[in-house]
Amino acid sequence: MRRTIILSILSVLVSQIFAVLTIKGKIIDSTTKSPIDFVNVALLKADTELHTAGVSTDTKGSFLLPQVPKGKYTLRVSFVGYNSLNIPLNVSDKELDLGEIKLFENSKALKEIEVLGQGSQMTLNIDKKVFTVDQNIASAGGSASDVLQNIPSVDVDGEGNVSLRSNGSVEVWINGKPSGLTADNRAQVLQQMPAESIDKVEIMTNPSAKFKPEGTSGIINIVLKKKRKAGYYGSLSAGGIWVDGTKPTATLGVSVNYSSSKLDAYLNVGKRGMNFKGGGYTNRYGINGLDTLFQTSDLLRGYSGLFGRAGIDYHLNEKHTISLSGFIMDGSGYSDSKYRNTFQNASTIKYRLFNLDNTGTGTRNSSSLNLDYKLDIDKLGSNLMASLSYSPHSRTGAEHILQTEVKDGTVSNNVYQYYEGNNQEYEFKIDYTKQFTANSKLELGANSSIETRESPAWATNNKTNPAKEIKSYYNNFMESDQVHALYGTYGSKMGKFSYQGGVRAEYFSRNWDNSYYESETATNITTIHGPNYNKLQFFPSLFIAYSLPAKNELQLNITRRIQRPHGREINPFRSYSDSTKIQYGNPNLLPESSSAFEMNYVKNWDNHTLSASAYYRFTDNVMQQVQFFNANNVMESTTMNVSKSHNMGLELIAKNRIMKVINLTSTLNLYYNKLDSSSYSSIYNASILTKTPEKELFSWSLRSMANVILSKTTFLQLTGDYASPRLISQGTQSASYAFDLGLRQTFMNKNLSLSLMARDIFNTRKNTSYSSGVGFTQTSLQYFMGRMVGLTATYNFGNMKPKQSPIKKESSDMNMGSDNE
Repeated sequence: MRRTIILSILSVLVSQIFAVLTIKGKIIDSTTKSPIDFVNVALLKADTELHTAGVSTDTKGSFLLPQVPKGKYTLRVSFVGYNSLNIPLNVSDKELDLGEIKLFENSKALKEIEVLGQGSQMTLNIDKKVFTVDQNIASAGGSASDVLQNIPSVDVDGEGNVSLRSNGSVEVWINGKPSGLTADNRAQVLQQMPAESIDKVEIMTNPSAKFKPEGTSGIINIVLKKKRKAGYYGSLSAGGIWVDGTKPTATLGVSVNYSSSKLDAYLNVGKRGMNFKGGGYTNRYGINGLDTLFQTSDLLRGYSGLFGRAGIDYHLNEKHTISLSGFIMDGSGYSDSKYRNTFQNASTIKYRLFNLDNTGTGTRNSSSLNLDYKLDIDKLGSNLMASLSYSPHSRTGAEHILQTEVKDGTVSNNVYQYYEGNNQEYEFKIDYTKQFTANSKLELGANSSIETRESPAWATNNKTNPAKEIKSYYNNFMESDQVHALYGTYGSKMGKFSYQGGVRAEYFSRNWDNSYYESETATNITTIHGPNYNKLQFFPSLFIAYSLPAKNELQLNITRRIQRPHGREINPFRSYSDSTKIQYGNPNLLPESSSAFEMNYVKNWDNHTLSASAYYRFTDNVMQQVQFFNANNVMESTTMNVSKSHNMGLELIAKNRIMKVINLTSTLNLYYNKLDSSSYSSIYNASILTKTPEKELFSWSLRSMANVILSKTTFLQLTGDYASPRLISQGTQSASYAFDLGLRQTFMNKNLSLSLMARDIFNTRKNTSYSSGVGFTQTSLQYFMGRMVGLTATYNFGNMKPKQSPIKKESSDMNMGSDNE
């Protein structure tokens, strides 16, 4: 009996000490009495103002803060255009129902919002940086590539290749999924995707174990627009783009959204095209008896395509939601390349002049279909999500390669080359989140994907019948990849200390076949089967954060990542589009693997935010493009595992609001790159050995974007960037700089807007590289587009205006989840 009484007393004491309860309420407009959604509700410790928990109100204006320990707090309620509320609370042993809380409009704030709600916004989370770009003026009427070019730490070269912190081993996703994007199609897809379809861009330099480990430098996630507001609304846009030296092209777009309590639906359709003009030169000096080449080039290319995206979310009830969505891009393009070559024979010292004309056309189709299910398990935020996606991609192409001698006009090469590509990707994933309290969370999940690729190519010596096949050009590369993964992460917040740790186990397998003719007289196709590649690997991640006094934040994260070669990187097909340089893939490539350490410091002031990131990344089996002479004195270009690399640096991002009319975001990246010495040989002739000494270089880059309010209806955006010389495998790439401009004027109570954008105003985006190898030194300058001007008109319509987003605390409130939609 005595034991029972003692146990009962202890039980009551323990329950009182560790008692947790719920705070709930409803936010309404003081005048209209209508509920307000997306209001920020934050719970702060009364004595330290330490952020303890936070939520946003739902579509009914309701909020719920679960698992709140006993104590004294301040409930802070804030929303754009309203006066903020600070409500003192004494949480005891009862649930708190605060009932209806009225917010009063702040007319002065509303006027400021009208002019300050423009431009890119930056939010810093525990595992990523989020940039809201739907109001980016400098990319209005442009493409996804133009949007990425304005994101701090991201670079896009003239050919559309994307790099993060000067590292090209980066993954680009759409709505949190790879969506079939590979090195083969990424540039074309991004150039075809309208900038107006993008809501925000998430940069994850060190993603957690929840995400796929592909991309040694990180993940860039493009989140497409999808807003849930009651009613219907949309926009119509039309405009034109002109690139210096080309014909202007038109752009058209329409966006429609509808939302109700049961159904959300959206449709985005756009048509855009663009012409590009480029060129440059290559001076390659042969040494030790090898030939010298002087080449100039003029390039003209373009594309026209249709982009469509649609989706439906059906809310079965408050807990169950089913979604069906997809996008499609269908386009065609052309190219016209002219090369003028002066060839000096090393033995005879005689010059040979010849012209190489390469004209081509092609088509490209990319699409993705997604079926998603979400179960909201409890009010804490626990949920279960399942997703099934299918992403097919296809392309076709035809090239005419004509080489003529300047001396007598004879034709030395006349080839019609054709190619196709077909990719199919299937992916299934399931994610479970258990929210124990507002500050602790467990995530578990599984992911499986299967991807197949087939890339046949062939050539003839005549376009029409009778056309004789050139068998040495025939190649059909087939690849099949499978990835199966399990992951788990756990995160918690205790006072000022936050952490998240996890591990991902991933099994990867690859099979490939390559078919070709062994000679011009062969009658049967030879097929070789590549060695099966199967490997189980583990990818841990750890994130630690500590809140310092006076709005300071310190973060540390450690991850392990991998970059697997795909597509044309491993396809041994030899392209003869330029007879002075043969290009092919390397089926013997090994994956890059890296270990990354990063420490972040965040400091917030009322009108300023500073983020400092110190990072170190060690990479093994670095994949880079290399060049060397073959036995026939012809330059070959392929991808090799060259060596190990060490990258360390300091990235500073400063966001400043100046005199209420200027929002300035600047990024300074200081980094040191070291590439260990290496040696490698041609996959076709092991005797051709190339050795490169150890290389190291300190580099830096600066990018600054200023959003200037000229009036309540006129907005200006200026962007400038500079990059110092950078290290490449066989040399360096010279410094580069460029300036962009955007101007927007609104009319009709902001329902109509006119946007002007100018990119590369001074025509300075050109790449000069200096390289050397066995038997040669080379200087090369290339540019792929040049100055571009665009004008876009947009009209917004609907039975309501999308409400202003809530004020986001651009500090270090821990967000251990994902913002992917």
